[in-house]
Amino acid sequence: MKFSRRTLLQTSTAAAATSVLLGTGCAESKDLSKAVATSAPDAGALTLLDNAKNFMLRAYPETASSVGIATGDYAALKSQLTDRSIAGQEKIARDVRALLSNLKGTDIDALSPEVALDMDVVTSVFERAAEGFDFPYGDVAQLNYNWSYRNSPYAVAQNTGAFVEIPSFLDASHAIESADDADAYLMRMQAYAAQLDGETERVKADGAKGVILPDFLMEKTLGQLRGARDRAPAKWGLVQSVATRGKAYGAYEDKAVSIATQDVIPALTRQIQALETLAPKANSDAGVWAKPNGDTYYDWTIKASTTTNMTADEIHQMGLDELASLQARMEPILQSVGYSQGSVGARMSALGADPRYHFKEGDPGRAEIMSFIEDAVADIRSRMPQAFETLVPGFLKVERISPDVEAGAPGAYGGAGSIDGTQPGHFWINLRSTDLHNKFNLADLTYHEAIPGHVWQGEYAFKQSLTRSLLAFNA
Repeated sequence: MKFSRRTLLQTSTAAAATSVLLGTGCAESKDLSKAVATSAPDAGALTLLDNAKNFMLRAYPETASSVGIATGDYAALKSQLTDRSIAGQEKIARDVRALLSNLKGTDIDALSPEVALDMDVVTSVFERAAEGFDFPYGDVAQLNYNWSYRNSPYAVAQNTGAFVEIPSFLDASHAIESADDADAYLMRMQAYAAQLDGETERVKADGAKGVILPDFLMEKTLGQLRGARDRAPAKWGLVQSVATRGKAYGAYEDKAVSIATQDVIPALTRQIQALETLAPKANSDAGVWAKPNGDTYYDWTIKASTTTNMTADEIHQMGLDELASLQARMEPILQSVGYSQGSVGARMSALGADPRYHFKEGDPGRAEIMSFIEDAVADIRSRMPQAFETLVPGFLKVERISPDVEAGAPGAYGGAGSIDGTQPGHFWINLRSTDLHNKFNLADLTYHEAIPGHVWQGEYAFKQSLTRSLLAFNA
C-alpha cells in the first residue's frame, strides 16, 4: 500500500449540496452584500470592498486557485505566484496602506448593517496588515488566504517559505483540466524558482539586521532543502503531479524536469548557500524577543493572530487558568484507566508511552493511522446534524504531508477547499514516524483539522461575501 496516495472522503451529495449552498456557484454570487446596495454610501463602500478583494487576489495569485475562482477576469492568475522579493513585498505594503486610507475614509454609520459589517471587518484586517508591514522583516499573513495559519518573522524556515508551501499548493489547489492548465502549472514552476530567489534576497537582508533562524531550526531547514535538491527531479512530487495529471494533454514530465533542473535546483542551491553563510551566526535564542524590536513585534502578532486586545500576561494567565480547569477534568479520567500517581503532566507522559495506545511502526502503522482517520471522519459526519442546523458538505481529502518536508512540518494541518465545491479541503497528516500520533488523541486531531474543524469551518466561512472569505483570520 502506498501512503503518498490520496484518501478521498466525501459525501455522495457534496457537489449537489455545494451548488445549492452557493446558488450559481459563480464567485460573484458570494458578494451577497451587493443585493442590499440601495444607497450611494453603500455603493461607494462596495466599490472599495471590491478593490480590496481584487488587490488580495492579484497580490497573492495562489488564492484564486485555492478558492476555485481562477477563471474569467481572474484566469491570468492561474499562471502566477506571489512576488516574495524585497521589491514585491514593498509594493504589496504600499498598496495595503493606500487601500487602508480609502477604507478608513468611509462613514460606516451611513451604511446598511450588512455592508457596514463587511467594511468594519475588512478595514480592521488591513490595519493589522499595515502594522505588520511596518516591521523591517518577516511575512504578513493577514491578506494571504493560504497563509492564515501564520505570521512569521522569517522569510524561510523549516515550516515557512516557498519550498515548504508551493509544491503542496500546486498539487492540491492547481487544477489541471486542460492543456492550458498544465501549461500554467509549468509557468508557476518557473515562478516558484523566482520566489525562492526573492526569499533568498530577503534572507540575506534580514540576516544583516540580525534576524537569523535559531541554530536548531537552521540545521533542520538546511537539511530539508539539501535533501530535496539532491533528489532526482523526476522523482519530485512537484514534477510527478503535472506529469500524472497532465498526461491526457501532452507529455509534461520532460518539460517539468527541465524547469526543475535549469531553474528550481539552482534557486534552491542559492537559498542553501545564503543560509549556510548565516549559519555560523545562529544561536539558540528562539524567542522573537531576541530579534530587533522583538517585544513590539510579539505584541503585534498577538493582535494579528487573535484579534484580542489582551496583553501577553493576561493571555498567559488565561492559559494557566484553563490548564488548571482541564487538569481537574482529566483527573478522574486518568484514574479510571489506571493512572493514579504523580502529577497530571507526569501521568500524561506515561500514558503517551503506554503501548496500548500506540500504532504499529512503519508502513503497517501508517495504514492503521489512515484507517483510524477514515473511521473518525465517518463517525463525526453522522453526528453533525446533532450540532448544526445548517449543514455543509465537508468535502475532504486526507493526505500525507510530503516526505520532502515532513521532518520540519507540524503533526498535521488542514484547510477548506474551493468556494465552488470542485476542490476538496485537505487534512494533511505527518507520517514520518507513527509515534507522532496515538489512539487517544488522533480522533481529536482529526476533528480539529477536518470536521467540524478547519475544513467544515472554511465551508461555512464561504457563506460570507467573497472579500471577507479571503481574509486570513487565524483565530
